[in-house]
Amino acid sequence: MRKKSLTAMSIALLASFSLVGCTSVQKVHKVQAVPAPAYSRGMTLEWEKDIKKQALTMIQGSQHYVYLDIYELSDADILQALINAHQRGVDVRVVVDATEQHSQKTAVPALKHAGIPVESLHIHEGISHIKMLITDGAARGVLIGGMNFGQHSWSNNDASVYISHPNPSYLAVFRWDWKRAGGQPAAAPSTQMPLLIDRQIGPHVVQAIAHAEKSVELEGFDISDWNVISALKMDVKRGLRVEVLLDPNQSLNRRASDELRDAGVTVRFYRPYHYEWMHAKIVDIDKGRIFIIGSANFSHQAYTYNHEGDLELYNVPAFNQALVKNMSIQLARGTDYPKAEKYKQSRSDDH
Repeated sequence: MRKKSLTAMSIALLASFSLVGCTSVQKVHKVQAVPAPAYSRGMTLEWEKDIKKQALTMIQGSQHYVYLDIYELSDADILQALINAHQRGVDVRVVVDATEQHSQKTAVPALKHAGIPVESLHIHEGISHIKMLITDGAARGVLIGGMNFGQHSWSNNDASVYISHPNPSYLAVFRWDWKRAGGQPAAAPSTQMPLLIDRQIGPHVVQAIAHAEKSVELEGFDISDWNVISALKMDVKRGLRVEVLLDPNQSLNRRASDELRDAGVTVRFYRPYHYEWMHAKIVDIDKGRIFIIGSANFSHQAYTYNHEGDLELYNVPAFNQALVKNMSIQLARGTDYPKAEKYKQSRSDDH
């Protein structure tokens, strides 16, 4: 009984943290319509709070294992679900980034107190930025994308993909992260498509943009990689329609927006409803012919140093339709330049 009560006390403290990485500076109350889940060949593209519902369904329905590889973890409901799964005998293991303050101050103590194995992954000159949940059971599969599992992450303009029958690559990546976070020698695994990790991602993104035939839609939290920017500019020069939606809080986005706009790209800055992030990292080529989504920002840091996980999907027009619906709303209500007052807000991080 004492252990149970202490665990409850630990979880109760989770909501006391006012900031969560990649989230708003205060509790968010958004009123806009969120794109409905989009389905394609055993995969679901989900947005905002639907991602949390999917994660909880997966954890609550697990029978043998729950493996979470995440940059930021502090949501009280997710943590309680992990603890409940552990208490009913499920093998629950968690890897978090070693530098993310909310994971370290909130998730790690709560999970360790509950007896759940948790490791912190140090990445030389970078961060462990992947966001991936793997479970078995009634809702077996993998949930991977741009969404963190922070207390207020679900208010961000962000998306992830649920795959009901994933190939072995996702488990291989988790086991690699688990071993090296625990100090064991471990070689990077070979991965199968659609999963891309680390330095695989940048070249695939640039190549996809360079081989676009008709259109490119891009939602970017941070766009600063000049290979990506050059490829977008070249697409416009070739006569393609290119639309870009950027977060207003990242200073490097201002330089990128000037470069892209001068080249003829349609660029708008997301207008927050209540200080949330435009946190998605998605590029959509030719109406879903190629659709890349994941944790990697469009930056040299992400493509060179960080530990990241993206999906490169083909022929997913339903995903394109959901993205276009989201972008059409946000481009229309967005701004040509970021509003100055948004830069006055204190931020916990920029990932």
